[in-house]
Amino acid sequence: MSLPQRFVYFEQHKSLRALITRLGFAAIFQVYPKPDKDMVIRFSESFMKADETGDAVAKELFADRRPAEGMRLLGQGIEQGSASLVDEQGQCPVPQLKQLLAAAEQPPQWLNEDLIEHACRIIHRCGNHAMYALGDLGLLGGYANSDISKPLAFTGALNGNSSFDRVSETTSFWYDVTEPGGLKVGAKGYNSAIRVRVMHALVRARLAKHPKWDNEQWGLPINQGDSLATNIAFSMIMIFGCSLLGWYFRDKDVRSILHLWRYTAYLMGDDYQQLPQTRKEGIEWLYMVAMSNRINPDEDSLELAASYLESFKQVPGPKIYQWYVYWLHRIYAGFFIPYDLKKALRLPTTYGFKWLPLVQFPFIRVGSWLANHWGWLDKRLRRYGRLGQHYIVSSRLQGREVGFEDKETLTR
Repeated sequence: MSLPQRFVYFEQHKSLRALITRLGFAAIFQVYPKPDKDMVIRFSESFMKADETGDAVAKELFADRRPAEGMRLLGQGIEQGSASLVDEQGQCPVPQLKQLLAAAEQPPQWLNEDLIEHACRIIHRCGNHAMYALGDLGLLGGYANSDISKPLAFTGALNGNSSFDRVSETTSFWYDVTEPGGLKVGAKGYNSAIRVRVMHALVRARLAKHPKWDNEQWGLPINQGDSLATNIAFSMIMIFGCSLLGWYFRDKDVRSILHLWRYTAYLMGDDYQQLPQTRKEGIEWLYMVAMSNRINPDEDSLELAASYLESFKQVPGPKIYQWYVYWLHRIYAGFFIPYDLKKALRLPTTYGFKWLPLVQFPFIRVGSWLANHWGWLDKRLRRYGRLGQHYIVSSRLQGREVGFEDKETLTR
């Protein structure tokens, strides 16, 4: 199988940048990453693969139907179950959708509900810091690689006025998935995962027909490789960013968070069997994803990065609050993102304020360690942490329900 030109792990993994990255991970996680060659090859090949089941469902729902009818059938199947798609005569107008939902409704044998619940508790404990790590490190830092941003750039999904809405939708998805019981059949996280899966398939079908889309350069649109990398962002980049701020993660904590996102990948049609299950595997995956990406921001990347930060000036509230939120994320981005990526993305300076997050480090480290031994402290941290996460989501959505629908836009 030919690999897209964007995959540069084999060129980069012996570089000075790779060595510095490995040493950094070893210092933070006590794991020196050394992904084996078979693991890297499987990951590289996934950039030329897609979610074929999701593609079949999207075609079945929308190729010969009005969008409203397709969305109605999708909503019915998700909310009422796959059995509701069969009429009194035993006929099913959407057998592909029924098959997808029937599989999703049967949890895999490897699913461990205790680990899922534990993951939610740890994520809640991290509070707003979990969301800062995902946005100000994972999302913003990821724009330094223009390849993974191409679907966003082509559709305008995170440019200009769309940035605030799309970041809000991603935040809502993350919140629903990390709610206790959120991935059970019929719960909001489960529903969101299925809807996002179909929405991705719709966008993939449109981009695949676009005359400017270059498979040889970028791989398939919204391919399995990028989906797996995004999954690693939700799990390991969150853990990495929170660790930099002082949060303490035991092996069980890491294993639980990886398990939660592995099951989410299962629901979303991603190749979950490739994903890590332990701290060591997680660090190897984080390193592999970092070394597989080029640092090649283009005009699209710069616009996406600028739009991300500017979007915080749109949060509801007085002007002074909007500037506070904007500067808060500007400071955290300055703290999280390495100098070479910040320079490449032309991120605005923080005038030295980027070191302010370090003031919290000793208090967070001691508090998170003690929470593992004092139940009352753990309960209090989880309660206030989740309240903070809820406030961020609710203030952005302002009561709006997120449908995860294809906006059917193209900017080129």
